[in-house]
Amino acid sequence: MKKSESSAPRLVQGEVGPGLLRLTTPVILGISANIVAGLAETAFLSKLGTEVITAYSFTFPISAALMSLSLGISIGVSSVLARTAGGGDKKKVKRIASDGILLIGLIMILISLMGYLSIAPLFALLGADDSTIPLIKQYMEIYYLSVFFLAVPAVGANALRALGDATISGTIMVSGALLHIAISPFLIFGLAGFPELGLTGAAWANLMARLITFTATIFILHYRERLLSYRNLSLTTLLGSWKEILAVGIPATATNMIGPLSTAIIVSFLAEFSQETVAGFGIASRIEGLFAIPLFALSASIGPFVGQNVGASRHDRADEAMKLSFKFAFYWGIVIAIILAAFGKQLVNFFDTNPEVINSASTYLLIVPISYGAWGALMMSSAIFNSLGRPLHSTAMSVARLIIVYVPLAYIGKSLLGLPGIFLAAAISNTLLGLVGYHLGYVPGHLVGKQCDKIGGHVAL
Repeated sequence: MKKSESSAPRLVQGEVGPGLLRLTTPVILGISANIVAGLAETAFLSKLGTEVITAYSFTFPISAALMSLSLGISIGVSSVLARTAGGGDKKKVKRIASDGILLIGLIMILISLMGYLSIAPLFALLGADDSTIPLIKQYMEIYYLSVFFLAVPAVGANALRALGDATISGTIMVSGALLHIAISPFLIFGLAGFPELGLTGAAWANLMARLITFTATIFILHYRERLLSYRNLSLTTLLGSWKEILAVGIPATATNMIGPLSTAIIVSFLAEFSQETVAGFGIASRIEGLFAIPLFALSASIGPFVGQNVGASRHDRADEAMKLSFKFAFYWGIVIAIILAAFGKQLVNFFDTNPEVINSASTYLLIVPISYGAWGALMMSSAIFNSLGRPLHSTAMSVARLIIVYVPLAYIGKSLLGLPGIFLAAAISNTLLGLVGYHLGYVPGHLVGKQCDKIGGHVAL
């Protein structure tokens, strides 16, 4: 059954808490599925030895950077769409969705080509040695082919979420992750007559799953949601849409790219200890992501919710949603810290038995999670500012957290305390900037209804 433009769920009616929960739950399922897929891939590859998992871990900053780029554009599309939908301009909703998909497609083709041509020197710069780089190259040569098919569904899912339809976006994410999990062992281990491709097989599984997800996303956006249309496309209209999207998307991309950049620097610090230390960091990052799913999901949902309600001048609802998101972030952060302090080492043992790998991962999971409550507050604050068309606040906080505080402290901590010093720096930076995010987003949050004015499609605080 086709869905008309006018039937899209709205986020400006009903109780705030249940409405936010309905929007967040499918996102939790989608993110959970993707993180479980990452964990499953890590578990599969760990069976091939520490050398393979080390090479795989070195790819995390680059794959995260590519994902951050698509996420930044997605945030730009989502921010404009949510406020436009709240204001009731259905024609512009379709235009922004269509032009946003085209924009991310062109960007990713260019970026993938540049990345493909610079694999060896880039990873040598990150600290990979001569034995690891050939393995990395095998993986990344295939991975770059899949980036386009990753980015378009990411933007499509965010567009649907911005319009209040999280169910379909969650279904897309879950389906893609399940395909990835299902395909991976056949190509990694050579099951059922398939070739045994090892690390390269993981990359091919990624490509195949993303290609199928891409096809499904385009079909849904065009035929079911009626959001894609390139008839009567003019350069003036296209550039106008891109300008609106990039006004939020460029700062949001910069914000998200800072994370992978700082991670790359941290990986180079860790590589000074050993290649196994990098592997441990990679495993800990996967475990961390699993427990942080509710925070990721809520930060992905709070933006569209606030955006639509501000666009519809329902500032009281936006304010209530913001307060709920901050409270949840703090409480969930406490829960994660307790769980990982108690069971972190046992979880690491599931992926690798190398003592050096276990030490690196378990040390991370003991120290860093104490700051997750503050980190969650920072996520919410960033998402809220992006939704209000004020992404520079988010960018400034990320720069401060990762470049001004985290990296310098990690360098000092490495010199004074060794490996624990690097992870302690992460906890300190999360805590300090989480408190800043709380102050900027929550403390004055009750003033949103009085201080938000729609000016030229943007919100000024």
